[in-house]
Amino acid sequence: MESLQAVLSSGQLPNHLEDANLLRGYEADGGDIGNLLYLSLGETWTSVAPGLAAALARPLPAYTHGYTLSPYGLPALRSELRAYIKRTHHLSDIDTDSYDVAVSQSGTRAAMSDFGRLLLTSARRPTARPAALIPSPGWDYRGVLQPLGYQPLFYSLRRSETWQPDPEEIHSLLQRAGPGTLIVLNAQHNPTGTNWAPEKLRSIIEAATTHRAAILLDDAYYALHAPGTAPTNALRILLENAHQSQVPWLATRTLGKQFHCNGWGIGALTAHPLTLTCLSRITQERSYGCALPLQSAMTSWLKTSESDHFVNQLRHHYAAARQHVTERLHQSLGFPGHTVHTGTCTSYLRFQVPARFLRNGSEGHYRRLCLAAGVLPGAGSMTTAAEPGNQSPDEAEAYVRLFLGQPTSLLDRAMDRLEQAGLGW
Repeated sequence: MESLQAVLSSGQLPNHLEDANLLRGYEADGGDIGNLLYLSLGETWTSVAPGLAAALARPLPAYTHGYTLSPYGLPALRSELRAYIKRTHHLSDIDTDSYDVAVSQSGTRAAMSDFGRLLLTSARRPTARPAALIPSPGWDYRGVLQPLGYQPLFYSLRRSETWQPDPEEIHSLLQRAGPGTLIVLNAQHNPTGTNWAPEKLRSIIEAATTHRAAILLDDAYYALHAPGTAPTNALRILLENAHQSQVPWLATRTLGKQFHCNGWGIGALTAHPLTLTCLSRITQERSYGCALPLQSAMTSWLKTSESDHFVNQLRHHYAAARQHVTERLHQSLGFPGHTVHTGTCTSYLRFQVPARFLRNGSEGHYRRLCLAAGVLPGAGSMTTAAEPGNQSPDEAEAYVRLFLGQPTSLLDRAMDRLEQAGLGW
């Protein structure tokens, strides 16, 4: 791992990120950060797509070092992304008036927040606390939406249902939620690696449009699926079902996950043209366009066949790493079959924390033991496992998540360290 000074030093200022605090404590206890195997966030700090880095190193147009007068991102990149979304989501037969594409140029988290704000400011009948339906386990959608004033309502993904969403549960929550509801969908699901079934997703979108709930589609891992498998094309399903309903919707697709450039903050925002127009006004309240040199390099990169080849190679790596780590967990560390969900998409693998390491139903103690052994896995969910309605007593389980984007030799070293520290099943 990179030195603490390089990736998290804040001087005398506090850093409240959980991983940062864990790593500082590890170093304070004499741990060697340079020898630590960091498998928590989906980050390597070392493996940006070579062709993309080369595009940034070449001379860039002088105007990219100034402001852009377009609120939708660098025009060349917006045009390239529109073609890219159309091609990769197979939208050639979809009415082009029903959607458009803008550049997400300061991270998709910020775009999600802007969309939440837009819904609140444009609500005809504002409620004190509109509901946000959020998958649990899941990514930190609550951290984005709750500060805006949304009341999180969690819909459950359970092992007994192979981590698939239950349309009937969501329909019931939509009936309870009332006006102003926003539902978050993540079809290539982080952290379980499950590809949600198209028929379930279609049913959920139909229910959302019936209840006039806004839809936030997180397509962060759409490109990262096992070779030979078809990812559920949530954007196409949404366009087929929501284009006549007039419910507001936004699909976010980061490019950082598929090109190992998270810090660039570049992605695609797909929505109805009117939604993008209104969203741009919210965005410009806090920022002009930014990172235009990065946007210019991304434009050049997306035009090359090398960009598709890089993603394809990444799919093969993740699939091989997923299978290899699963076998190590079963064979070397003794984890039973049901405790490891291999998954078919995303860049993560999730496995259950042995019961003897649980403290108050949390994975925190196990993570700290892994850290002491020189490996830091991620929390199994960025939502709280004990959320009301999330788990029944017989399903009270905790998980950790491993990032698979590191070389196989490093992943093997991590498994060796966990085995030697007695952290198997």
